[in-house]
Amino acid sequence: MHATAGQLQAATTSAASTTTSFPNTHEQIKDVINTHNFIDNKFVESQASQWIDLHDPATNNLVTRVPQSTDEELKAAVASANKAFPAWRATSLLSRQQIMFKYTALIREHWDRLAASITLEQGKTFADAKGDVLRGLQVAETACGITTQLTGEVLEVSKDMETRVYKEPLGVVAAICPFSEYQYTVFRDFS
Repeated sequence: MHATAGQLQAATTSAASTTTSFPNTHEQIKDVINTHNFIDNKFVESQASQWIDLHDPATNNLVTRVPQSTDEELKAAVASANKAFPAWRATSLLSRQQIMFKYTALIREHWDRLAASITLEQGKTFADAKGDVLRGLQVAETACGITTQLTGEVLEVSKDMETRVYKEPLGVVAAICPFSEYQYTVFRDFS
């Protein structure tokens, strides 16, 4: 579950889009693409038997279909994240910070595409959706500056005794995101 910048730029998984061409009106999408799962560093078509149709609230046009992923797909995603975790845990704070810098650069580079996606999926105006992307960007930028807070603490509790606080990555986590603020939650939780 760990994407490289190349994969983020080259791949697309929904709404018949590419990194440079994406729906930015409420016109009907001619070739609706199913949303894919992201497992083992690649996008994978789901084998789900049930799908959730995602409609543009402004027109009720179909935007994409989201899989109700199978138990096997969920287990594969968790196993993939668990497999990637030791390398992530061993990554220095400064290296993680560089990844977050790249993440914020990608948000800025694809600002309009992200806002267009929010507009299609939630029916917000484009200006309001751009504001949502801005709030997410601010969260990601804050994460870039948090490295000094992640080093832990040493408290001297007496002359010959100290207490140490270590801050370490936890591993695989899950989030249930509210539909109205999912983009903010994703930015915050990724950070």
